[in-house]
Amino acid sequence: MKIAIVGAGLTGMSAALNLKEYAEVVLFEKDDAGGLAASYCRDYCIEKFYHHCFKGDDALLEMIRKFNLSNKLVWKTTRVGYAVNGKIYPLNTPFEILRYPHMSLGEKIKLAMFTLMSKKRDYSSEDDVSVVDGIKRELGDDLLEDFFMPLLKSKFGDSYKDISYAWLLARVAIRSNRKYSGEELGYIRHGFYQLIERMRENLEIRNDEIKTIEKAGNKIRVNGEDFDAVIYTAPLPELDEKIRKAANLLDIRYQSSVCALIGAEETVTEDIYWTNIKGDTVFGAIIEHTHFMPFEDYGEHVIYLASYSTPDGWLYNRSEEELKRLYLKDVQKFGLKSEAINWIKIFKAKYSGPLFEKGYLKKITPYRTKLEGFYVAGMTSRPNYPERSMNGSIKAGIEVAEVVKKDFGYEAER
Repeated sequence: MKIAIVGAGLTGMSAALNLKEYAEVVLFEKDDAGGLAASYCRDYCIEKFYHHCFKGDDALLEMIRKFNLSNKLVWKTTRVGYAVNGKIYPLNTPFEILRYPHMSLGEKIKLAMFTLMSKKRDYSSEDDVSVVDGIKRELGDDLLEDFFMPLLKSKFGDSYKDISYAWLLARVAIRSNRKYSGEELGYIRHGFYQLIERMRENLEIRNDEIKTIEKAGNKIRVNGEDFDAVIYTAPLPELDEKIRKAANLLDIRYQSSVCALIGAEETVTEDIYWTNIKGDTVFGAIIEHTHFMPFEDYGEHVIYLASYSTPDGWLYNRSEEELKRLYLKDVQKFGLKSEAINWIKIFKAKYSGPLFEKGYLKKITPYRTKLEGFYVAGMTSRPNYPERSMNGSIKAGIEVAEVVKKDFGYEAER
């Protein structure tokens, strides 16, 4: 049996690792292995887009254990903040939250109750309700405008009005297990690239762009080569329209990620890892990696400035030089002087993930498609809802491999 896997991200490599003892597996990847988890290397390696993991990431943690990296996995309680008019307020302990001046005590209580109750709700019943209407109905206009709106615009840009309320409820539910002093996050000391490299070591990865995928009798032909099955893990908009129609795949809108990565001699805050921003800045969050991992691992402070756009949005389509100028100008509003910045790199992902629009739960992509022998897994699979993650991507790869094995008579589906 011969299987093609399109995309050597975490989903593609996980599927390949689970299938390679049963079949000849070929991965096609036009860019770097690891996909959105790929790294930029200088004297050290750091992910192009910020990454961390959670205690409940069972598939990712098992993969880390499998490749003997558990001894490098570090857990740390991180601190978060909220920037309003250029001033950053920590929001971790109950005392810090009570001192936050841009929300009344009644609103804080209402928000706390909303968070607690989200764990008990059937979020799927709100799938066709917009996030704006849902927040307004349950929490009121003030909390919508003053607290949630900047976060929604930061994460979804101008598409925030289309997002489903079910997504927010589901995300709050899975992210509400916090310690008194903050949220505990994990990271492989010196970078997740170590996991990527170990995963890819025994896999055949061809650095080829997919030019054609077509049905050829009982085979599927990829770039002129016949395969018994194809697992497609790349963004759906890059898939040929004829194949999309034959596979009966629904149209799903995607968003883009634009991220500035900075090496600097100074920090923005004293100890805050993640700062959400309310204000007129090109980025919606500041992620200070060296408030998470030791400064000594890098010899300088490493800072992400994170933004989201759409593939046709103004931000994604700006030149690298223009983006550098915009990011550097705005980060100085938070006290990081230009002379303290050693370097800046801009990274873009045109299709970084789906927009969780109203009705999205009905669009989640099944592993089997209507086109025999053609499978889809990745960002639009069930494990990556409501939050795109390394764990969700690995789990999707494992699950699609089980489906393929069942269909070809190798192993009972779990």
